[in-house]
Amino acid sequence: MEKIRQYRQAHAGQIVQELVDFVGVPNNVYVVEQIQRNSRALRAILERRSIRTELFPTATGKPLVYGELLTPGATATMLIYGHYDGVPAEPAKWHSDPYGPVLRTHLPVGPEADWSTISMPEDGSFDDDWRLFGRSVADSKNAIIAMMAALDALRAAGLQPGINLKFLFDGEEELESPCLPAVLQTYRERLSADVMISASGERHQSGRPTVEFGIRGILMFDLTVYTSTVALHSGHFGSFAPSAAFQLAHLLASMKALDGRVLIKGFYHEVAPLSESELRAIRQIPAVEEKVQRQFGIARAETEGRSLQELINLPTLNVRGIRSGFVGEEARNIIPHTATADFDVRLVRSMDPDRTLAAVAAHIEEQGWTVLDRAPSREELLAHGRVVRLRKRSGFPATRTPLDAPVAGRVVTALEQAVDEPLVVMPTEGGSLPMCLFEQVGLPFVGLPTSNFDCNQHTDDENLQLKYLFEAVDLFAALFRWEWYGPV
Repeated sequence: MEKIRQYRQAHAGQIVQELVDFVGVPNNVYVVEQIQRNSRALRAILERRSIRTELFPTATGKPLVYGELLTPGATATMLIYGHYDGVPAEPAKWHSDPYGPVLRTHLPVGPEADWSTISMPEDGSFDDDWRLFGRSVADSKNAIIAMMAALDALRAAGLQPGINLKFLFDGEEELESPCLPAVLQTYRERLSADVMISASGERHQSGRPTVEFGIRGILMFDLTVYTSTVALHSGHFGSFAPSAAFQLAHLLASMKALDGRVLIKGFYHEVAPLSESELRAIRQIPAVEEKVQRQFGIARAETEGRSLQELINLPTLNVRGIRSGFVGEEARNIIPHTATADFDVRLVRSMDPDRTLAAVAAHIEEQGWTVLDRAPSREELLAHGRVVRLRKRSGFPATRTPLDAPVAGRVVTALEQAVDEPLVVMPTEGGSLPMCLFEQVGLPFVGLPTSNFDCNQHTDDENLQLKYLFEAVDLFAALFRWEWYGPV
C-alpha cells in the first residue's frame, strides 16, 4: 500500500487532470448524443489500460460500457458497477461552468461566500481539502477515474490484480437504469462474478472510509385530491365548496405522526429484522447527529431517540412536493379544486413496492375516500364526494448482503489494508438504486462510496473534496490486489 500511495502522490496532477477532462464531456442523461459521446470517451479511458472493452447497445441508444481484465490463475471474479451519466445542470444557478471543472480551496457557504477559484498547481501538489467543482465530479465519474488510477498504481509497483475484473458502466443510472435488466439477462454469462461492487455514493458523514452491504429500494407515487370540476371564487363559494388543499392536508396528516411514525396499517409488517452482526455494526458507526443538525439548521430530529443509522435501516414515507392553487405573485382568491402530493417511500429488506402501495390505498379508503387510477368524471364526483387518484410512478425492492456472509468478511479485510482508521461498515445505505437486479442474477451487493457527504449531488455546484479521490485510489487498489482464495 505504501507503493500505491507513493504512486498516486507523484501522479496526483495526472489523476486530477483525467477527471477534469472526463467531467468536461457533458453528460445530460436526457440527451442521447451526449451519453454516446461519453461512452466513447469512457471506452478510450479503459482501453488506455489495456482493458478489453465493448459497448453493450440498448433500446434507448445509451450504451452500457463493459470492460474485462482477466488475471491468469485467478480463482475469483469481481464485477464493478458504476455510471457515467449525470442529471441535467442549470448553468445559471452554478457559480462556474458545470462542464468546465474548476478548483476552489473550500466549499463556499452563505450569501457572502467567496467563490473565487485557484489554478491547477503546476507541480501536481494538491491540498486534500481543496475541491473540484463540476457536474458528475462526485456522482460518479470520480469513482471511474480512481479505479483506473488504482490499476495504474498496481502496475507501476510491478503488481497485477489478484482477481479477474469486470467493469459495467451505466449510461442511464439517473433514470433508474431502464435498460439494465435486459443487459443483465442478455450478457448473463459474460457478467458472471463472485461479487458486485457498486462504486457510487457518499461516504459516512464522519468522513471515514465506508463500505455498505445494503441499499434501500424505493416506491414513488403521487395522489391527487379532487373536490369539484373547477376552482371556485372564495368569496362567492367560501365555506360551501370544499378546498382540495385543506382536504389533502388532512389526508396527509392521517398517514404520519409528528414523531415520524407512519400510521398506515401494515406499513412495517414486511420489514426484515436486522441480525445481531448488523446491529453490532450500527452501534460501532460514529455518531454524527449533532453535527448534521448544526450544519443544516435542524433544531430537532423528526424521530428522536434513534441514531441516523438506525433510521436508515427503517422505511420512510416522504412527501417530496405539494401542489395546489396559486401562491406568491400568482396568488388569486380561489378555492382549489385539486391538490397533489408526490411521495417517495424508501423501502428496506423484504418490503415489496406493490404491496406497500396497496397498503397506502387501503389507508386512503379507510379515511372515507374513493381511490381511482385516473381523474374522476363529474358523475363520479357527485356519486362519491371525496375522490383520490393514486398513481404509481416507479419502484423496486431493497438489497442487502448479510454481514456474516463470507464475501462481506473478505471485502472488509481487503479494504482494511488501505486505511489508517476504522472502516465504517454500514448494513444499509440511505439511498436507493436497483441493485436488486444484480441480486436476481446471483451477485452479492457491496457498495463502495467515494464522495464527500456534502458534495451537492444532483444540485448546483456539485463538488468533490480531493482527499476522497486520492483515498479512493488506495481503496480500489486494495480490492483489486486482494488474493481471493476460491469461490466466495
